[in-house]
Amino acid sequence: MRHILILLSVFLLSAFPSAGCKPPEKASLKHTRISSGSELVIAAVGDIMMPLSIQKAVARNGHRYDILFEQVIKDLKADIVFANLETPVNDRLPISGYPKFNSRPELLAALKRAGISIVSVANNHALDAGPGGLIRTLDNIEAAGIVHAGAGRTRAEAERISRLTAKGISVAFLAYTYATNEGIPRKKKGMPSVNILRTDSDEDLVRAAAGVRLARASADLVVVSLHWSDEYRSAPTPWQRRAARELIEAGADIILGHHPHVLQPIESYTASDGRQCLIAFSLGNFISSQNFGVSNRNRDHASALRGDGIILTIHLRKEQGRTSVTGAEFLPIWTARQKVGNTFVFRPVCIARELERIGSLQRRSTEDENMLALLRHRQKIITDQLTKR
Repeated sequence: MRHILILLSVFLLSAFPSAGCKPPEKASLKHTRISSGSELVIAAVGDIMMPLSIQKAVARNGHRYDILFEQVIKDLKADIVFANLETPVNDRLPISGYPKFNSRPELLAALKRAGISIVSVANNHALDAGPGGLIRTLDNIEAAGIVHAGAGRTRAEAERISRLTAKGISVAFLAYTYATNEGIPRKKKGMPSVNILRTDSDEDLVRAAAGVRLARASADLVVVSLHWSDEYRSAPTPWQRRAARELIEAGADIILGHHPHVLQPIESYTASDGRQCLIAFSLGNFISSQNFGVSNRNRDHASALRGDGIILTIHLRKEQGRTSVTGAEFLPIWTARQKVGNTFVFRPVCIARELERIGSLQRRSTEDENMLALLRHRQKIITDQLTKR
């Protein structure tokens, strides 16, 4: 069941509550055309984590990463679908998990088949496989036919604005992260780079706002992806609120946040120029194993929040040369541990559909009953978190 978001302002159908650094003089645009039509729909999911347990399970199934997304592929139907890719994809190194991730190119092909059209690479794990690994990641993303934002083979490329056009609406994407776990080789000219917006940094915020203004000048809609906040924090920080609002006033229409690995509120914000904007402070995890060990018996354990996620769908329309957000809704998902082929794997499932499937069983085991209770509880937690006023 999709939940229409009730916003504090009335522009939506109604449903969630609501320096001094010299800016770049120009920014080029990486452009991809998707389709044509009238109303535009953007879907967004959170962190794509690839712990070793998931990758080994995929390997036992012939490296078919598609098994990870087959339960939600029908829910990722939109003109543009965004995700945060929180793993390098360097085919010259073996797969690896936390603390330094690395995945195979088959992951990207599976994401493309699942409907993902653009990913942010600006996150703290971007350089887990080193500078060369970042370059290989960007090569592999492009080879899979996916657009990327937030990083580049050079600093100039990282600062480029990525743009997709669908339904006659041009959408610019920018992406920033608070830091990377491995240092960015800034002192060496021509080295790969990641866009940084440090917590509480006025200098970085001025620079990011300048990038947003450049994007605003050449696009109908501006989306900013922000890897920020504290891990496992369920409420936005004062810095998140300040940064989001300043970037919106600079021209951003949609803020897509991630990194906490748990959901944070989604709010509406009316810019001073009258634009109706949307802030998703944290989309939670899309896929991970961070809720390992959670069952109906300990369903309120803190790690259960790391299994909660959503597919956020945003509706937009261009009228008289101005593009506006006209509605939004979310689909609660849960990272479930399921038997696939000859092994168990963590993967996202649509809670409503899984409740229907288990509920329709003529004979339900104790395990089935426990899963029903767990999913009903997590669905309520997600809905309450995102619809509280």
